[in-house]
Amino acid sequence: MKDIPPETLEDGDVLITNDHFRGGIHPTDVGAFRPIFHDGKPAFYCGVMMIVSDLGGISAGGLPANASECFHEGLMIPPMKLYRAGVLDDGLARIIRANSRTPDKIGTDIDALAAGGNVAAKRIGELVAKYGYEKLSAIIDELLDYSERLVRQSIAKMPPGTYRGSYEVEEDGIEPDKTYWVKVAVTIDGSTASFDFTGTSPQARGAINCSQSQALSCVVFALRCYIDPTITMNEGFYRPLKLNFPPGSLVNPRYPAACNLRLAGGQAIIDAINEALAPVYPELTTGAPSTVHTVSAHGKYPDTDRMWSMLDVAMGPAGGRKGLDADDGLPFLMHGNSGWERNIEGYEISYPVVYRRVELLPDSGGPGQWRGSCGLIRDIEFQTDAQLTTRATDRCRKPPRGVAGGKQAMGGGWVLNKGTPEETELAFKKTNYPVKAGDVLTATLSGGGGYGDPFKRDPEAVARDVRKGRVSIAAAAESYGVAIDPVTLAVDTAGTARLRK
Repeated sequence: MKDIPPETLEDGDVLITNDHFRGGIHPTDVGAFRPIFHDGKPAFYCGVMMIVSDLGGISAGGLPANASECFHEGLMIPPMKLYRAGVLDDGLARIIRANSRTPDKIGTDIDALAAGGNVAAKRIGELVAKYGYEKLSAIIDELLDYSERLVRQSIAKMPPGTYRGSYEVEEDGIEPDKTYWVKVAVTIDGSTASFDFTGTSPQARGAINCSQSQALSCVVFALRCYIDPTITMNEGFYRPLKLNFPPGSLVNPRYPAACNLRLAGGQAIIDAINEALAPVYPELTTGAPSTVHTVSAHGKYPDTDRMWSMLDVAMGPAGGRKGLDADDGLPFLMHGNSGWERNIEGYEISYPVVYRRVELLPDSGGPGQWRGSCGLIRDIEFQTDAQLTTRATDRCRKPPRGVAGGKQAMGGGWVLNKGTPEETELAFKKTNYPVKAGDVLTATLSGGGGYGDPFKRDPEAVARDVRKGRVSIAAAAESYGVAIDPVTLAVDTAGTARLRK
């Protein structure tokens, strides 16, 4: 609204932006905003955001693992009108398409965002017709106030005081031996919760910075783990929160910082808050989850000038929690849930790749009384020459930690042509590495951290893990103190007793 004041709007306008210094997240996430008019004036706004196929930048999907400024990550779009009074701005649309490796895909992605706003405008219009503008506005105001009241009631039930936590991020893709800390002081004072990130490391040269808007959403996610999770999310939810994201820090970087690996800092925010609140909520804390690992690649289809650009996102699985193991291979809740993972056959139909293996990785879940999720292992064969970007957001060299006596998970990584004379271990963050037709990438996704002393885990649960291939017989003995009969795969009670002495 600062860039495009309400008085300059017309019915049918659609505004877009991807600028993470103006409320966005990073350039590949594009937001579209549709003003909804009543009596000739904008009365409501609807917003839609999605990750788009490719907006340029130095690697496929605008996700260069070694970016050091936002310009490396793709076309930066300040708040602009994509549609004016319902008419597409053809010049802006052509600029967007011209900056994409996949212009047809980016065009349909942007069209879908605009269409979402059109549907919202229609639905709001139906509500105005049903209830009248004044009554509908009063209902919306009450919904905002209602969420605020519920959040305040939940916060007021939390133990008052100031609690501190931190989490270490392993590297930024530019300075591989340097680590970064996210530090937080959580203060519960009556019905207000304050989150102060003073002491967090300065912003990184690489792309692990977390824009302020993304940092805010990570704080809100963490808080919802400790209050009533059914409270409706709207503007009222934020009113009881006081936030300090120091400018120029990892959680509020200054222009022109790169941010496409933002969930390194963002996930650290969540786990720092979890550590802070663990002393008063031991039953709600969890082993640290893994985080996002992506494979992106681009090249040309054989005998054509047409480019292909793929993005395979593996969302990191969760850590164990008191009373429950993590769900193996499924994303940590912030990133999605069951059913989110992409369809392998869809990739193989759309791109010149073949998935030779997609499996859970044995012994990768953090040992604990309640085990962290196993990570994943995928073998991806490229059918044409390509430029490959491997982008492990975090938690490979420093794997997801355990809590309450639980152990860390196994870290992930990338190996090209494993088990052959051409075997090459790639950096955790590597941009535009050339691969040849027939090369196979083995992509390993970190598991989740464990909860509680693994020697207190039910031996029958360990045996079940062995039978399912989640834990090896050797790891059962070493990590859990459980002896497994190699023939029957049943618990060797006497052997277990000796191991657990």
